[in-house]
Amino acid sequence: MNKIKSFLQGWISGAVCVAVISLFSGVTARAQDEKRTVFAEGDFHWQGNLKAGQTLEVINRNGEIGASKASGDAGRVEGMRKGSDDDRELFIEVVEYADGVTICAVYAKDKTPGRCHRGGISSESNNWRWGGHHAKINFDVQVPRGVRLHAMTTNGAVHCVKLDSVVQAETTNGDVEVSTSEWASARTTNGGVRVNMGNAKWSGELEEATTNGSVDVTLPASAEFKVDAATTNGGIRTDFPISVQGRFSSKELSGTVGGGGRELKVATTNGGIELKKS
Repeated sequence: MNKIKSFLQGWISGAVCVAVISLFSGVTARAQDEKRTVFAEGDFHWQGNLKAGQTLEVINRNGEIGASKASGDAGRVEGMRKGSDDDRELFIEVVEYADGVTICAVYAKDKTPGRCHRGGISSESNNWRWGGHHAKINFDVQVPRGVRLHAMTTNGAVHCVKLDSVVQAETTNGDVEVSTSEWASARTTNGGVRVNMGNAKWSGELEEATTNGSVDVTLPASAEFKVDAATTNGGIRTDFPISVQGRFSSKELSGTVGGGGRELKVATTNGGIELKKS
């Protein structure tokens, strides 16, 4: 009986050890999928090789984002700090994945890594106070050909000029300007939107929108798409012949250009809309 009891205790202990080892191995494997680095100094520099199809994401809170085409395969991001040196709660977190990199400007007293994630920043709501932070950082980004760019800020403009990339550009207070040989989506609340696309072969829906400002979209003359455009205080002008399906007025337009297929949504409340041929 004692032998059986000893055997069972040994078997259970071994099983628990195996379970614990498996658990920690899984956590380690997941941690190995990403590399996190925190930069606390005033001026920030990052450089890394990126391949076509990967994503370079820059997430700001208080400051502008400017992007241009890189001369080679290396993506580069530089941040120049502006404002009060007394505000020490601003730091940069870089998260490198197998398929790209996310770079975030974070406002928090605790500078441990873990707040920067794809699409946004977590666990800083208790530290962010409107008007409480005077420091801001302006990012200058160089994007290699074929690398997707996601540029997002809250208080500042986003300018992405002469890129060879699919672009997603967003802000709340500021203008958004994008010119690329591929396609782009652009959103703001208080500012204008100006997008010049060299490729109209996106899939699904593409949105160009603001609330207070005009929206100008330039597309290749051969582009084919379904368009849904609307404004409240402004007018709509288009260079494209549109087969109207549903709404058509000086403030609302729904129809098809060419064979249609992919969808383009263009919207504002206070401003005009223009659809232009390149």
